[in-house]
Amino acid sequence: MTAAEACLKFVEELPASLAQYLVQQLRSGVTPSTPNPRYQGRIEDFLRRWDHVRHELPPMLEVALTAKLGMQTTELVWSGPSTSAVPRRATEQVLFDLIQGARQRLTIMSFGVFRIPRLVSSLEQVLAKGIHLRIVLGDREANGENDMERQRQELGKIVVSNASILRWMPERRLRDEQGHAGLMHAKAAVADSCVAFLTSANLTEAALERNMELGVLIRGGRLPIAIEQLLDNLTECGEIQLISRGG
Repeated sequence: MTAAEACLKFVEELPASLAQYLVQQLRSGVTPSTPNPRYQGRIEDFLRRWDHVRHELPPMLEVALTAKLGMQTTELVWSGPSTSAVPRRATEQVLFDLIQGARQRLTIMSFGVFRIPRLVSSLEQVLAKGIHLRIVLGDREANGENDMERQRQELGKIVVSNASILRWMPERRLRDEQGHAGLMHAKAAVADSCVAFLTSANLTEAALERNMELGVLIRGGRLPIAIEQLLDNLTECGEIQLISRGG
């Protein structure tokens, strides 16, 4: 096996974000390190085996990473206590990266918005670039208007004035025999129909900073496109409706 072939195989076994981090560390001359013992051991074994071409590894790993990102990849995003099974990644940072990586279109879905000033600032930066931002918000029917107004206040004037804000209207919601209405309870973010993040986390301080949250980051393939098309279709048929139209 050549070094280039080894790089292709090795990158395929790593989370894309870890492979990117490894390339950055090697290029800067820093000894690569990760808090996950399982991945740390594999990285050390790989570097020992190919130490004789270490200076050639960063470009070869980058080529392998580009090939990997051209295919659909999925990656678990776990925020909570450290574990050897899955690397810990901050849900907030994954959202930041996805938001900042958007170039034309960004969609966000959340049941709640509460105390997220850093994320709001990131959304304001995206809007300043002329990127179309669509936000689908959830609420409880019993307190619906108050919930929506509170969430708009949390998002701030710049976001509310420039983003398209949508809601599952009460009259369109599914109900049980007692008349209890369903909730818009999905939590997701999609950038340019290319990258999608499905997560248990709402846009709240607790979810982004303290909670156990689990999600899946999807790059490439049909799934990010399908999520965008789903929301487009729900909007066209009136299931979710604009309550604030941005510029």
